[in-house]
Amino acid sequence: MSRHLEKILAHAERELASTGAQRPTDVLPVYRKFLKIEEHRLRLRQRAGDGGREVCARRVDLIDVLLRHVFAAANHVVNNRNGTSPIALVALGGYGRRELNPYSDVDVMFLHREQGRNVSRATSQIIEQVLYLLWDIGFKVGHSTRTIKEAIAAANGDMVTKTAMLESRLVTGDQELEQKFREQFRAKCVAGYEREYIEMRMRDQQARHAKFGNSVYLQEPNLKSGCGSLRDYQNLLWMTFFKEGSLTTTHLVGKDWLSEPDRRRIEAAYDFLLRVRTELHYLHHRATDVLHLNMQETVAQRLHYPQERGLLRSEALMKDIYAHSRNIFRVTERITAQFVSGYSSAKTRSLFGFLPRAKPAAEHVNGFVIQDRQLDVERSDLFNKNPVEMMRAIEIAQERQLEPSPELADMLSRKIGLITHPLRYAKEPREIFRRILSRKGEVGRALRLMHRLDFLGQYIPEFGQLTCLVQHEFFHRYTADEHTLVCIDKLDALARTENSKLIQYRKLFEELPDPFVLYLALLLHDTGKAVGARPHSEASAVFAQRVARRLQLDARERKMLILLVDHHVTLSNIAQRRNIDDPVTVGEFAAIVKDQKNLDALMLLTLADGQGTSDQAWSDWKETLVWPIAIRFMNARKRHGRHVRLWFRSGLGPIMPTKSRRTSTSCRIIIFAHSKSLTLSRTWNCFGDFMTRPVLEKRRSLRCSVGSRSQSKVIRF
Repeated sequence: MSRHLEKILAHAERELASTGAQRPTDVLPVYRKFLKIEEHRLRLRQRAGDGGREVCARRVDLIDVLLRHVFAAANHVVNNRNGTSPIALVALGGYGRRELNPYSDVDVMFLHREQGRNVSRATSQIIEQVLYLLWDIGFKVGHSTRTIKEAIAAANGDMVTKTAMLESRLVTGDQELEQKFREQFRAKCVAGYEREYIEMRMRDQQARHAKFGNSVYLQEPNLKSGCGSLRDYQNLLWMTFFKEGSLTTTHLVGKDWLSEPDRRRIEAAYDFLLRVRTELHYLHHRATDVLHLNMQETVAQRLHYPQERGLLRSEALMKDIYAHSRNIFRVTERITAQFVSGYSSAKTRSLFGFLPRAKPAAEHVNGFVIQDRQLDVERSDLFNKNPVEMMRAIEIAQERQLEPSPELADMLSRKIGLITHPLRYAKEPREIFRRILSRKGEVGRALRLMHRLDFLGQYIPEFGQLTCLVQHEFFHRYTADEHTLVCIDKLDALARTENSKLIQYRKLFEELPDPFVLYLALLLHDTGKAVGARPHSEASAVFAQRVARRLQLDARERKMLILLVDHHVTLSNIAQRRNIDDPVTVGEFAAIVKDQKNLDALMLLTLADGQGTSDQAWSDWKETLVWPIAIRFMNARKRHGRHVRLWFRSGLGPIMPTKSRRTSTSCRIIIFAHSKSLTLSRTWNCFGDFMTRPVLEKRRSLRCSVGSRSQSKVIRF
């Protein structure tokens, strides 16, 4: 018995024993006082930093002690004697598994032996006294009154009821009756229902994930039912119970899809999420599961997160939540995928031998084995001997559209330490990584696989800094790393889109000879956020330059990469915040973009970034703003076969009037082209693309030089 439970029992003996043989509902203030004092103690333990499971278990101890006293008092009053009750009070659901947050439901079942449609008056009065007191104190109670036969029928008729009874335990009352119920439940509700139950649980998980966004990285996560939530962990245990008969992850250690490190990670994650949920209940004074944006700073402060330089408390909290949820999500998704495929190795056959198993012929590819749409290794020491094979495994999975086997996924996760500084600079993995990023429409899946295994952040540390980084902005719905991967998914989808609104972008993407630089720019475009830079694009460009040097991009690719990263918001900002009919605006944009290839890539990056921010971030209105400025630039290139750059000698911008002693109004502008044969007429036509001719006609003279800054010529109209 724990010291905490001993204190509760001692307190109950002092406070509740004085009620004697009175009805519990007649001495309600005594019970309320007892509960208030003990709840205050629990709150202090939460403030002191106790674990989530520990605080929840202590609350269950409190409810157990309370119910035992209430049940005993009611039984004594009704039967007018002390004796054994013919009723078993059974805890179900979260109460049964000893996990109660402050305002969670208390689910109980009154199990009795009586036959017939109605229970006796004495039994009914005992049940009423218990329920009335719980309701009057303020608990939300889920209750049922059943015989063993009725309980078994209810469990087989409804998956939710069956799941609640999986974790049942006796609180007080007839122990023999409760034991008999558990034996019959195992024999009549579990045996023979393994496959059916697991299929239902998998369908429920898929529907639940779809309902809550299919992403761990939502700005306002649902701690109970979202992706990587408490329910995912519980779902894993429930499925395991139907064959192994245990509700702990310890029984899964040693199986081919759950290692000891994985077990420790998901146990720590579950404990942390329970603690956050407890604080959320305290904050709202009611049961709630969604951690809303406006509450995150308060919750972080209550959980004693420090205010660090460049990182808000709320951002630190959310980064931890995402990291823990990600650990739960990765393990449960891997196991669920294994169930769906029917895959079963020698190790898992004893655990899930009832699942159908296909046995296609194995294909051997360069040290790897492909079987049942899964990739595995021939030798367990493959990566130790040659760490480059880790990158090759990702490439094969991308080419063949395979999933790593549970063994391979676990091995890759555990061998991440082999990706060291020399490997990042090595030629062979660099070439493989380039090929991975050069396959149009297939990059997102490969990068997500790398990120799920923590491989991507280890190979590209600049991106690794974004892992679970919160973006406390109105526009961004996801964390920085998830936003980046969603952007890449959007670019992949562009290769196959039939959306009439995106056909022009699809053509640009198809005409792009090598998408490597564009994909790399998307991967790095927000890396500056990891260091808290404002604006982040400049810091991102610095990181991009570092990656370009490490991956040994040539001069042209390096310039394009840095331009795309540094100006990934420029096109959108100009289109939305500047007057695109203003020649100054068009001229500045032309000076940035420089050529058609850069423009095409910037258009695609802007689209992917906008769509990846949120579902509402890219609209038809933004579409109508972005294309006109691009079309002006493209028309100029088509007319002259070259790009014209505008340089502003006076620093005042193009067509800005300046005072001159010879003319009342003039302007100075330098026009550069790739050829020195730019004539006055062609100069005039060029201006027609970037500026309005009526504006020029109002000028008396134009100081212009062709080919070099040092040469200058005054052109009079």
